[in-house]
Amino acid sequence: MATLNEDETIPLAESPEPDSVDTAFYGFLNVSPAASPEEISWAYKKLARLYHPDKHQDPDKHAQAELLFAKLKRAYEVLSDPHKRAIYDCLGEKGLEEQGWEVVQRTKTPQEIREEYEALARVREERRLQQKTNPTSKLEMTINATDLFDRYLYGSEYDDLIEGDFPHFEVSRMSLSQSIQAPLTPSDTATLAGNINTSNGTGGGSISCGLRRVTSESAWQEAEVGVGSGLSLGAKMYRKLSERNFVNMSGSLQFSRKGLKPGFECSLGTHLDKNTSGFLRYSTNLRLAETEDSFTLQEEDSGMCTMVVRNTERHQTTASLQFGIPNTYAILAHTWKLPENKIKFRAVLKAGTFGAILEYGVEEKITEHSTLGATMVVGTMGVICKLKLTRASQTYLFPFQLSDEVMLQPVFYGTVAPLLVWFTVKKLLLEPLELKRKEEAREKQRESLKEKVAAARQEAEASLSLMEERFRRGASEEEARNGLVIELCLYGLLATEKDDLVAGVAGWGETAVNMPDVTDITKPVQCSVEHSRLSLWEGAKSSLPGVWDPCPGEDKWLLFRYTFQGARHQLFCQEMEAVKLPKTAHRMSD
Repeated sequence: MATLNEDETIPLAESPEPDSVDTAFYGFLNVSPAASPEEISWAYKKLARLYHPDKHQDPDKHAQAELLFAKLKRAYEVLSDPHKRAIYDCLGEKGLEEQGWEVVQRTKTPQEIREEYEALARVREERRLQQKTNPTSKLEMTINATDLFDRYLYGSEYDDLIEGDFPHFEVSRMSLSQSIQAPLTPSDTATLAGNINTSNGTGGGSISCGLRRVTSESAWQEAEVGVGSGLSLGAKMYRKLSERNFVNMSGSLQFSRKGLKPGFECSLGTHLDKNTSGFLRYSTNLRLAETEDSFTLQEEDSGMCTMVVRNTERHQTTASLQFGIPNTYAILAHTWKLPENKIKFRAVLKAGTFGAILEYGVEEKITEHSTLGATMVVGTMGVICKLKLTRASQTYLFPFQLSDEVMLQPVFYGTVAPLLVWFTVKKLLLEPLELKRKEEAREKQRESLKEKVAAARQEAEASLSLMEERFRRGASEEEARNGLVIELCLYGLLATEKDDLVAGVAGWGETAVNMPDVTDITKPVQCSVEHSRLSLWEGAKSSLPGVWDPCPGEDKWLLFRYTFQGARHQLFCQEMEAVKLPKTAHRMSD
């Protein structure tokens, strides 16, 4: 490729996603993406002594060295040139190609190249934003199942009054709402929303259209108009007052047969610390009605609420106190999060002028985009079991009214029955299907990457044949000085528990690997040892010379067993971690 001149152009615009940009050149040289030019030059010279064709007289090794030396020169050519390195850091190797890429004016410095890329990335993000509609929907169906338990409250003399031999279920309420967004400009978004509902034989619906404008990073405004049981107008606004404080305000005006219904709400929030926020909210709903000789403004409901929310990785706690009309109450809620199991447990206690309500439930993430939850509500309204399924932006909620008063039987069965059904379905149906799906996806991926893996393995084996002499010499020198000797290094799908891993590898210094998707990289790692020290870059180890990826796309691990100063050491770590040996923490007890 030609050298960079100020008046030339470079391909930047249609770049891959930042997460997909490769770093293979850094991995091949075993240097960090933040490495200095001197570190890159030193790594190049070290590998050049190994891969230079003139170092190998055997025809086969000479041919192998030519291919690997060409790859080394390509990596050094890019990383030693500030402009090319800037393009490579932003776009990967494909960014250095001109065909198929939008061409922009070549800038003068690497920093300007990065700034140009970031600007174009923002333009692409805005273009993708304008293509999104972000549809959301919610279906709620309340089922009256009180006949399941109420019939058992009566004696046998009332049997002739109970209809049917089986409990009767009926849908007492159902509602469906949906909304879509249409970005008009990078700062303007239109929203179209609608809902229909029916309850005990009567129903209604409404449709609304809103327009939100983001005026800055700290403020936005929204206007809304809707029709349903009369015309309604609304407005909302958000503004960040300071680094920690912000305010939300909303107002509405509904035209109904009973008169005008204005409403207002104002919420002031503050970030108390990294994980804690406090809120103070006032809301009121009024009704303007006409009498024989004047207009009256009546307050239908209003209240002042204060709330504190603390949210951490493992817990979320909410405490709230509201004074108002028609009810005054306090709420205390706590959620226990188990990220490793994808489960949340939640308990809520509400107490006020209406009585007391206890809620408890569990929520589990069953797939990447789906969540299933069950909640029991016990209190003044009776006993309700809520089943909730969330799929991406779609929500399905099914409240079952088990009884109109608090009774032990519906509480017990409403708690136990959903759990038994869920565990049965999960163990007998969902988990086997998920395992089968993952295995099919893994096999499909392996088949699609079969040729790529074979080519990578062939290149690694060629590199290993050129490393043989350096490996023997380096290992002998380290043994003579009682230095760092790599006895075994495994790479691939190793067990994530040390006990299982040690059981899978028979003995110290074992070199025969009988585990699938695991490769022995002892020789290339030993060749990277310099003066009894080993440093491997923080990235995919498959990019290192002499290493190949046996299972692309999978989370891989590394097992090091080495001796230093006559003592045995062991390290088990994830592939993407930086590795520095030796360390006292790796030493094994006798």
